Amino acid sequence: MRRVRALLAAVLLVSGPVVAVAPPAAAATFRQLPTLPLSSVTTPGGAVVHRDGVAYLYTVSTVSAGSALFSVIDTRDGSREYELPLPGALGTWAVTAGADGTAFIGSYSAGKAFRWTWGAASVTDLGTPLAGQTFIWAVAPDGAGRFYGGTSPGGRLFRHDPATGANRDYGQLVPGEQYVRSLDTGPDGTVYAGVGPHAHVVAVNPETGAKRELPLPAGLDTDQYAYDVRVVGRYLAVRFAASAATGEVWLHDLARRRWTHHVPGVTGIGLVAHGNRLHLVRGGDVTAVDVHTGATRVLARVESASLLHLVGRVGDDELLVKANTGGGLWRVNTRTGGVAALRAELSEQPTAVQSLAPGPDGKIYGSGFLSGGLASYDPATGAVTGHRGVGQMEGMVTVGGKLYLGEYPRAQIHEYDPALPWNPGVNPRRIMDLSGQRQDRPFAMADAGGVLAVGTVPSSGVVGGVLALYDPRTGTSRVLKDVVPTHSVVGLAHHDGVVYGATSVWGGSGTEPSERDAKLVAVDVATGAVRYTAVPVPGERAVSGLTVDDKGHVWGFSTCTVFEFDPVARKTLRTAKYCDYPWDSVNHVWRDAQLFFDPADGHLYGKAQAKVFRIDRGTLAYTQLVRPISILTRAPSGDLYMARESNFYLWRK
Repeated sequence: MRRVRALLAAVLLVSGPVVAVAPPAAAATFRQLPTLPLSSVTTPGGAVVHRDGVAYLYTVSTVSAGSALFSVIDTRDGSREYELPLPGALGTWAVTAGADGTAFIGSYSAGKAFRWTWGAASVTDLGTPLAGQTFIWAVAPDGAGRFYGGTSPGGRLFRHDPATGANRDYGQLVPGEQYVRSLDTGPDGTVYAGVGPHAHVVAVNPETGAKRELPLPAGLDTDQYAYDVRVVGRYLAVRFAASAATGEVWLHDLARRRWTHHVPGVTGIGLVAHGNRLHLVRGGDVTAVDVHTGATRVLARVESASLLHLVGRVGDDELLVKANTGGGLWRVNTRTGGVAALRAELSEQPTAVQSLAPGPDGKIYGSGFLSGGLASYDPATGAVTGHRGVGQMEGMVTVGGKLYLGEYPRAQIHEYDPALPWNPGVNPRRIMDLSGQRQDRPFAMADAGGVLAVGTVPSSGVVGGVLALYDPRTGTSRVLKDVVPTHSVVGLAHHDGVVYGATSVWGGSGTEPSERDAKLVAVDVATGAVRYTAVPVPGERAVSGLTVDDKGHVWGFSTCTVFEFDPVARKTLRTAKYCDYPWDSVNHVWRDAQLFFDPADGHLYGKAQAKVFRIDRGTLAYTQLVRPISILTRAPSGDLYMARESNFYLWRK
């Protein structure tokens, strides 16, 4: 069996207070700034429970630090009955309940599980059921009061028995696959598991542990997850999807062991069974599917900018739909088509800053993890402003008078004019959709001489990022595939008509690299032609920090190593290594480093391994400035703006 690796191990530094660690310079200052207004309610998981004639929602609010919050919401009016911390968990996609209303929750960050019984003043911390598993993606109950959980990065299944406290490990369900993304149990106790990032559907005998794979539908794109599974009578419904926001449902006749019907364009999370009907969400339409015939019927429409989650039945003729962000709830009457909108009483939580960049108006912009949004800080006045209605931005850059935003998932690229009113869909507006190229994460964005350059990481299970170019003057775009085959493009810089891309050997989540050396690629902006590729530092598998100095030399930073590259001679001139990085023990590294050249003092400034640093180009001497930091940007003034979790800081020379 492949060795289980630590998920999200790109940063190997233990979190702690953010401190400036460099010897104080005469004019250097470091201070905390007002928190960017990115607070939100983000609740990916949920389950409906009925008690004393009332339907309640169990859900969990994610946090950027501290403990996620488990809440019990009355679905009649959105009021909160309970709010309890989940110690050691940052959030969850996995919430379910047993027949008696007992909640079972699988979380991420430490892969812990929790149990709660109605009326208890706290949750029961069950610890980490499977050592080495940092994320419990899915949970499901069985008819005997036990609970199952599916994990990553090992792609394993476990069972927790509340009566004994025992956990049973069923092992990795599919060799080489890292995620058990969905679970359900059948009337006979069979456990059905959806696996990814390369789609598999596995039936597990809970007593013997025997595993049987269901053959997949003919012609199915297997570079995606079996994202949702639901038993509906003698049928198994499976939503295959590369990300939460889109997918297709197939129905499998368990008795005849064959796939029978197909429903494309399923855009929401959650499949709800009732009799011979399967309920799902397609583009905001709550839809019923007859599992015997495959016929579909739109029942009602829910309008929301958030990803929608069809949670469960709250009455004989009513379904509950939940927004993944914002706290919106909708009770949908399946008989009349009526929709009653509610707001869940959930506490907004500070959101970790996912990306930072200076805007064309002199402000510093940031976007939040999961909940997205766009916030700004005005250095002239100290004012902060927040906007909602956009998703998680992996990258940002200013080109001309516009700010360009790279959204995850599905690699959507947006253009925002800060001089105009905020109006999502109009301003910002989408200018490129790279999901058709099977791309997901646009981390790398650069101004390539008035042309927007975007480098991407592909969707889960896919290898090979792209370099996309957009000309704001003409509104035309080009997508260049295989500029470095099988690699992701995670760093960009520009000089004299050439855009330089730095790569990671890893593709999308769940893929294994076929090469061991990150590369530097030079692309002609005008023609899109690849001029050359090079391996700047053999053995370094990801280089995301990239900049160009006043000599036209390209500088790059991996996780521990800096290099200087001469684009005329097409060779690396110098390198310096500041630490050792355990490449063989990590799951992937995409964006760890960021690097900037400061023409005022001639130094390089950057961030890697949660440390902000300065490098003297003459001696390559490394000075650590601040730690721990997650994201860094440089303003035209030379000021460094940085964030850790929801905290926002300024370093001024």
